[in-house]
Amino acid sequence: MRKFLLKVRRAEAPFYARLKGLILAFFYVRLPVPRFALPLLRFLYEFHLAARALLRRAYSFFYAEPLFRGRCEQMGKRVEVVCLPIVEGHTRIYIGNDVKIWGKIGITSGRILDNPTLRLGNRVTLGHQVQFTVNREIVLEDAVHVASHVTFADTDGHPRDPWLREAGFAAPAEDIRPIHVGRNAWIGHDSTIQKGVTIGESAIVGANSTVMTDIPAFAVAMGSPARVVIKDVRQRYQQPEAEGVTEGSQGVTKS
Repeated sequence: MRKFLLKVRRAEAPFYARLKGLILAFFYVRLPVPRFALPLLRFLYEFHLAARALLRRAYSFFYAEPLFRGRCEQMGKRVEVVCLPIVEGHTRIYIGNDVKIWGKIGITSGRILDNPTLRLGNRVTLGHQVQFTVNREIVLEDAVHVASHVTFADTDGHPRDPWLREAGFAAPAEDIRPIHVGRNAWIGHDSTIQKGVTIGESAIVGANSTVMTDIPAFAVAMGSPARVVIKDVRQRYQQPEAEGVTEGSQGVTKS
């Protein structure tokens, strides 16, 4: 059977080539739809999306958000939880107002310290598949935006010494260093923020970056390891004044 299928894939002879063509035609065939049915199909499409959004909202309102609220030490107002976060360990979780958790997130802590803490400020948004490994403290200040598949880890998880790893020891407490993300910062897709890092106010971390050192405020950093590529976005995108236009006390006037 394996040899037969291989001959079909290779189309070694006219018979096998014809058979391969029939198989491909089967996968590409479409159901014929008359034009008069298109408005109905458009309605069904919109209805499907609306029904799915309604069910998600009901799941969030009646199940995911109340359960997660019970797990948190503090949760503010108007917090939206699309999927129930998975919390493993004894992390203390504090969440501000208007936080949006748009997908699945994971929060994990180990046995090393007594009070690992995760703090999310007001208006923080978290994308899908965001992972927090919290053994001391991770803080996201107000209005921080985190894209999908981002990882925050304030520890390596295991000792660097190979003998200690083999013996099953936990990472030393001195190797656990907090992560702090300043207000209005933006963390790009599939990035990793490692222990001891401070990301300044309104800084941007490009997609697929690994941040191992501090990022200054208003800077743009990217790469693995991440390096600053723009020192200050306020200077780069400052709007030049129009020639011959001055700003008077009563508004903008032409000179």
